[in-house]
Amino acid sequence: MKLKRQLKDEAGIILTPLIDMIFLVVIFFMINASMALNPAIKVKLPKAFSGKSVIEKQIVVTILGDGAIYIGKERVSKIKLPEIVKEKLRKLGKKGVFLQIDEDVKYKRVVEVIDILRMAGITGISLVTSKKSTVE
Repeated sequence: MKLKRQLKDEAGIILTPLIDMIFLVVIFFMINASMALNPAIKVKLPKAFSGKSVIEKQIVVTILGDGAIYIGKERVSKIKLPEIVKEKLRKLGKKGVFLQIDEDVKYKRVVEVIDILRMAGITGISLVTSKKSTVE
């Protein structure tokens, strides 16, 4: 007696396209996260050729054209600035801050904020710029 052999269709989910799509979504979010440090506060940044992009989470201190100071989205006074920055640095385990300054801010105001941060013991201060493409 001859037995018929039945081939079973192995139904399954093909994971390769799903993994590819998830990978593309992760790359999309990584690029978008590095494009804007603080999208809630619009600042016209000065341009520089030597700028580098940074992806990791940092503390951003923003100085607007009218002299207002923000840490993230929160407006702070010059008096409260050092203690709030030190607390956020302690929580994140970081040693430095990014200073995002509107290009219309007077140099005196910039030096004043940097001086306040240095007197608080913060030595890692990086200035945020946008990428320059041509010589002006």
